[in-house]
Amino acid sequence: MTTEIVHVPKRYNFRGAVPEEHRVSLDTRIRWLFHQRFGTIQKIYQETDDLLDRTAAQMFITAIWHHDLDSVMLIYNRLEGGPIMDEELVQRQTLRV
Repeated sequence: MTTEIVHVPKRYNFRGAVPEEHRVSLDTRIRWLFHQRFGTIQKIYQETDDLLDRTAAQMFITAIWHHDLDSVMLIYNRLEGGPIMDEELVQRQTLRV
Protein backbone atom coordinates (compact mmCIF):
# COMPACT_ATOMS: atom_id res chain seq x y z
CA MET A 1 0.00 0.00 0.00
CA THR A 2 1.36 3.42 -0.97
CA THR A 3 0.99 6.68 0.87
CA GLU A 4 1.25 8.79 -2.27
CA ILE A 5 -1.40 11.49 -2.61
CA VAL A 6 -3.04 11.62 -6.00
CA HIS A 7 -4.93 14.76 -6.99
CA VAL A 8 -8.17 13.98 -8.80
CA PRO A 9 -9.61 17.12 -10.42
CA LYS A 10 -13.27 17.77 -9.76
CA ARG A 11 -15.31 17.96 -12.93
CA TYR A 12 -18.31 20.19 -13.17
CA ASN A 13 -21.17 19.48 -15.51
CA PHE A 14 -22.43 22.96 -16.20
CA ARG A 15 -25.90 23.38 -17.63
CA GLY A 16 -26.13 24.50 -21.24
CA ALA A 17 -29.58 26.09 -21.11
CA VAL A 18 -31.95 27.87 -18.77
CA PRO A 19 -34.69 25.47 -17.59
CA GLU A 20 -38.10 25.93 -19.23
CA GLU A 21 -39.79 27.01 -16.00
CA HIS A 22 -37.42 30.00 -15.82
CA ARG A 23 -37.96 31.14 -19.42
CA VAL A 24 -41.03 33.28 -18.79
CA SER A 25 -39.19 36.56 -19.35
CA LEU A 26 -35.74 38.12 -19.34
CA ASP A 27 -36.16 38.93 -15.65
CA THR A 28 -36.88 35.31 -14.70
CA ARG A 29 -33.80 34.23 -16.64
CA ILE A 30 -31.69 36.84 -14.83
CA ARG A 31 -33.02 35.70 -11.45
CA TRP A 32 -32.14 32.06 -12.25
CA LEU A 33 -28.69 32.92 -13.61
CA PHE A 34 -27.95 35.04 -10.54
CA HIS A 35 -27.82 31.82 -8.47
CA GLN A 36 -25.62 29.85 -10.89
CA ARG A 37 -21.86 29.40 -11.13
CA PHE A 38 -19.92 31.45 -13.63
CA GLY A 39 -19.18 28.31 -15.64
CA THR A 40 -22.90 27.74 -16.17
CA ILE A 41 -23.34 31.33 -17.35
CA GLN A 42 -20.45 30.97 -19.80
CA LYS A 43 -21.74 27.67 -21.15
CA ILE A 44 -25.25 29.05 -21.66
CA TYR A 45 -23.83 32.08 -23.46
CA GLN A 46 -21.73 29.88 -25.74
CA GLU A 47 -24.22 27.12 -26.49
CA THR A 48 -27.75 28.52 -26.43
CA ASP A 49 -29.75 29.45 -29.50
CA ASP A 50 -32.31 31.38 -27.44
CA LEU A 51 -31.75 35.13 -27.75
CA LEU A 52 -33.11 36.00 -24.29
CA ASP A 53 -30.96 33.33 -22.59
CA ARG A 54 -27.91 34.74 -24.35
CA THR A 55 -28.85 38.33 -23.44
CA ALA A 56 -29.25 37.46 -19.76
CA ALA A 57 -25.95 35.58 -19.71
CA GLN A 58 -24.23 38.49 -21.48
CA MET A 59 -25.35 40.87 -18.72
CA PHE A 60 -23.55 38.78 -16.12
CA ILE A 61 -20.47 38.19 -18.24
CA THR A 62 -20.10 41.91 -18.92
CA ALA A 63 -20.55 42.80 -15.26
CA ILE A 64 -18.05 40.20 -14.05
CA TRP A 65 -15.31 40.49 -16.68
CA HIS A 66 -15.23 44.26 -16.85
CA HIS A 67 -15.99 44.97 -13.18
CA ASP A 68 -18.70 47.23 -14.57
CA LEU A 69 -20.58 48.69 -11.62
CA ASP A 70 -23.35 50.05 -13.86
CA SER A 71 -24.09 46.55 -15.19
CA VAL A 72 -24.05 45.13 -11.67
CA MET A 73 -26.49 47.83 -10.51
CA LEU A 74 -28.79 47.06 -13.47
CA ILE A 75 -28.87 43.39 -12.47
CA TYR A 76 -29.58 44.21 -8.80
CA ASN A 77 -32.31 46.70 -9.74
CA ARG A 78 -34.00 44.07 -11.88
CA LEU A 79 -33.80 41.51 -9.07
CA GLU A 80 -35.11 43.85 -6.37
CA GLY A 81 -38.39 44.70 -8.04
CA GLY A 82 -40.68 43.48 -10.73
CA PRO A 83 -40.04 43.89 -14.44
CA ILE A 84 -38.89 47.42 -15.26
CA MET A 85 -38.20 48.91 -18.66
CA ASP A 86 -34.56 49.85 -19.22
CA GLU A 87 -35.54 53.46 -19.95
CA GLU A 88 -37.20 53.75 -16.55
CA LEU A 89 -34.07 52.40 -14.82
CA VAL A 90 -31.92 54.97 -16.62
CA GLN A 91 -34.29 57.76 -15.57
CA ARG A 92 -34.17 56.61 -11.94
CA GLN A 93 -30.37 56.58 -11.97
CA THR A 94 -30.11 60.05 -13.51
CA LEU A 95 -32.50 61.42 -10.87
CA ARG A 96 -30.23 60.08 -8.10
CA VAL A 97 -27.19 61.94 -9.44
